[in-house]
Amino acid sequence: MNSSADSPTVILDAARIRRSVQRIARQIHEDFHNADQLVLVAIAGQGTVLADRIAAELIEISDGHVLSTVLTMHKDEPLDHDISIAPDLGDQLKGATVVVVDDVLNSGRTLLYAVRYLLGYSPRTVAACVLVDRIHRRFPIRADYVGLSLSTTLQSHITVKLSGDDVALLS
Repeated sequence: MNSSADSPTVILDAARIRRSVQRIARQIHEDFHNADQLVLVAIAGQGTVLADRIAAELIEISDGHVLSTVLTMHKDEPLDHDISIAPDLGDQLKGATVVVVDDVLNSGRTLLYAVRYLLGYSPRTVAACVLVDRIHRRFPIRADYVGLSLSTTLQSHITVKLSGDDVALLS
């Protein structure tokens, strides 16, 4: 813990993030090893980096086919802006097992709107994965795969940096 109240506190360092990604990938593989099609849908931003790392781990430990795509949305006003996936996987999402990946779960709004959008493609199963779960729900959603659950104050902010020196900070 840092001595200064104004300095961010490291809650996950690079080694813990790496172990969390490996554990999450093993859990996903264990739950969905029989899935015909596994699609990781990253929420644009740090969710993309996290999903790429999970996909790399899944490819190492499984012989199944793993697809990845990015879902782009306006996190603050999801209903006022278009939500899209790239590339358009429409047919490949139908009947697929989908895991939505983001860096931090706070209120649940981002994941809720992402899942709402993906349901239009008729996936077989949808699960959620986050590196940090802050446990501040305003919407009825939870993460199925979590690197770290952390009770924080509503004023606290979690910053995840998954490039350079990997770190998750609480400020």
